[in-house]
Amino acid sequence: MGQVLAVGLATVDNIVLVDRYPDRDERVLAIDNARSVGGPATVAAMTMARLGIEVSLSTVIGRDAAGDFVLDILNQEGVDTELVERSNGMTSQSTIVVSHSESSRAIMVKPERVAPRKPLQNFPQWVHVDHFGAEVIKSWGLVRGNGPKLSIDIGYPIEGVRARDFDLYVPSEKITDNLDTASDDQNIVVISHGDRGSAYFDGITKGRAPAFEIDALSTLGAGDVFHGALVATQIWQMPIKEAVTFANAVAALSCRALDGYSKVPSRQETLDFIKMMEK
Repeated sequence: MGQVLAVGLATVDNIVLVDRYPDRDERVLAIDNARSVGGPATVAAMTMARLGIEVSLSTVIGRDAAGDFVLDILNQEGVDTELVERSNGMTSQSTIVVSHSESSRAIMVKPERVAPRKPLQNFPQWVHVDHFGAEVIKSWGLVRGNGPKLSIDIGYPIEGVRARDFDLYVPSEKITDNLDTASDDQNIVVISHGDRGSAYFDGITKGRAPAFEIDALSTLGAGDVFHGALVATQIWQMPIKEAVTFANAVAALSCRALDGYSKVPSRQETLDFIKMMEK
């Protein structure tokens, strides 16, 4: 199972880049388009694989052409797919319109929420989950302090999910801007503020790591990439300031592509980029 198990949704994303969003009943020409694999935990897993982490993914996809596409990409990216299950349902798909002029996107998704089975083998060092994966590991009976360390990518409030339930708690700024819970919960809290950088506290060291300026094509998936890179830094036992700076750099470099993962850099490319930007 490697060093990390990612648990959550896997989707096929159909992405269209436009200069601006169309008005009602208006037709606009696309600048570019792409088909990619998405899902917060899935993109995080592919990011970790790019960075040299041994990572497995636990998810459910359909026995359809979209599911074949997901499986092919995961295997190409070096993600262990032994725990990827196939069901008789459809693979989750989304349509994403990215506006170049507004630096934003609109996402329409049809999720197929089927929980994967609990693995029979022992868990690895870390388990990373997205919003759906949090529900899955709860049904497995997996709790903090009784097995692997737990990490969560949480973009919106989920009933019953608390900061103290995770060793690495990474909420969006829409959920909280409170870092101080790390002291009582004895965990790491990192809050990403997009192009304003990321704030962090591990109960000892508190600070902010600035974002990196880059000629971005799309920020789609950058948050998922950030989370994957942050989990990788925990495997490497990086100090918190360096860890968040590294994750910011990986996320920034991923924005060179329209999809969420094809331009995710290697570990060495990221370190070289940080060194160059510090000059």
